[in-house]
Amino acid sequence: MSIEIVKQEELMLEYLLKKFNGYNHTCSITNVKDGCVSFIRNKKYESFLEMIENDCWIIISKKINPFYKSNKVKLLVVDDPDYIFTLYHNEINRNKTKSEVVIGENCKIHSTVILDVDGLKVVNTPDGRKIQFIHTGKVEIGNNVEIGPYTIIHRGTLDSTIIKNGVKIGAHNNIGHNNVIGENTVFAVGAITNGSVQIGNNCWIGSGSLIRNGISICANSVIGLGAVVVKDIKTPGIYMGNPAKFFKPKPKEWNF
Repeated sequence: MSIEIVKQEELMLEYLLKKFNGYNHTCSITNVKDGCVSFIRNKKYESFLEMIENDCWIIISKKINPFYKSNKVKLLVVDDPDYIFTLYHNEINRNKTKSEVVIGENCKIHSTVILDVDGLKVVNTPDGRKIQFIHTGKVEIGNNVEIGPYTIIHRGTLDSTIIKNGVKIGAHNNIGHNNVIGENTVFAVGAITNGSVQIGNNCWIGSGSLIRNGISICANSVIGLGAVVVKDIKTPGIYMGNPAKFFKPKPKEWNF
């Protein structure tokens, strides 16, 4: 990294620290809090601005430029909100203690399970480098959860990764950051979910299956052996193949 680039980042950080003076926390746009800084990278989340009633700063892309006025919400319009937000977020969280894992009652978690590792969220800098985003979210595990050997559950980036009541997870699984796993869902051996996956109640995630980041899977779905899920699943049933497609309805007598 050249000296000139270092100076540019230092100047940007100095500007941001002054601009956001008194706003000493960061949060997601879906969970905005008073005294926080958040960001919006694309129009998909622009509608959230209308719902915010908090005293906060929102870093937004010039491509959005919404006609939005509020006495509380303040906007900083930039070329690259991901990069600018990450610079500020990493700076104010660099030396903070990570949030503790929350574990409910009657859980069985193998000693080799890792519950507090940062997920892989990298942000591009203007000169092409990669910056790892510091994860400040939690891992929250409900009651009666079982997790098998060598499984990794990544803490959330800003909000929590949530494993709800009654979930059973076998060996060698990877649960990505910001996942929400519904009640009584079962993971067989070696499944992988990427970041921000939401899985409903009473699902079965088959051995060796792979679920793309940002995917939602409705309740009572079965993801077959080695299936690759690249689109949201909105209808209960059994899904198989690469890419995963509807195979047949889930039988009433289905038993894991």
